[in-house]
Amino acid sequence: MKKKWFMFLLALASTGVAEAGTLLVEQYGQMLTPPPTYVCLKAKTPITIDGLLNEEEWQRAPYTAAFVDISGEGFPRPKYRTRAKMLWDNDFLYIGAELEEPNIKALLKQRDTIIYKDNDFEVFIDPDGDGRAYFEIELNALNTVFDLMLDRPYRVDGNFFMQWDCPGLQTAVHCDGTLNDSTDTDRGWTVEMAIPRKAIATSFDNPLQEGRWLRLDFSRVEWLKKGGPEENWVWGPTGKVDMHMPERWAYVMLAGHEGAEFSYPYDLKVYQLMWSLYYAQDDYRRQHGHFAPSLVALLGVHAKDSLRLPKGAEIRLDAARTVYRITIKADGREYSLDSNGEWKIMHNTL
Repeated sequence: MKKKWFMFLLALASTGVAEAGTLLVEQYGQMLTPPPTYVCLKAKTPITIDGLLNEEEWQRAPYTAAFVDISGEGFPRPKYRTRAKMLWDNDFLYIGAELEEPNIKALLKQRDTIIYKDNDFEVFIDPDGDGRAYFEIELNALNTVFDLMLDRPYRVDGNFFMQWDCPGLQTAVHCDGTLNDSTDTDRGWTVEMAIPRKAIATSFDNPLQEGRWLRLDFSRVEWLKKGGPEENWVWGPTGKVDMHMPERWAYVMLAGHEGAEFSYPYDLKVYQLMWSLYYAQDDYRRQHGHFAPSLVALLGVHAKDSLRLPKGAEIRLDAARTVYRITIKADGREYSLDSNGEWKIMHNTL
């Protein structure tokens, strides 16, 4: 039987659309806050991976802001400080992290065991920012690694590949204190890693080039007491207890020199509106058993939402009961987001 497709096209005007209902960008505001940004400097000399962030090159790299609760604003500040920094060169993305911890503990020693059952540090990387084919690397204070590749997020039935071991990965941990000794007070532990560019390339395209953006985030799982609950402290909050939301990860710009200024790779208001529609479609499907066929009548898009976009922008929804695609044309670009969470700029005439 042929699928029936629904299509809706909204040409935005500057006036004349009546306001009604709750703004989507307000309804899903906790998951639409601007992600953190970072200008990642190019290393002038190779980094020795020993767990100590004491090289001159590391002194040039700024720290991220201190990590926050994964759910974002309105949730308690983490008990212990965590922060990270990054560098890159032609062969590696370098990551250093500093974790305050008065009682350093780690028990798991076998690679690819579920490391977050210990206190851990986690890295998530989507090299091209499309929400597909991304990577996760975790390690504990024993420097035991858990790494995997995912084809897409779990929320859309993503598959993970534990057989993927990051080829050429270098990691090291330094403990400023005594591991697994609760009779004294420790200062914390530091993590250092070098991720080869070839390990995170999903095509012939080199992800480590000056001017490129990576979508990347860091997470720390902390067990403040035995049996939990676990704490999830992150650089960029997702708005809910789920790290597998690549659209919420930070923007990391690879810079060739100091003083480079960060700028978003696309219109953030367009991006936020598209993702508010995505979250609304998920809620609609949970309630009705299928996706909504139109933007205005069923998702509540109205004047104030649409007026966030540039004048003359167009929003289009192509939808069937089980799949859909949102397209926005604005300022010479055509943005696309589908029901699997794949995001891309389809055309760019800028």
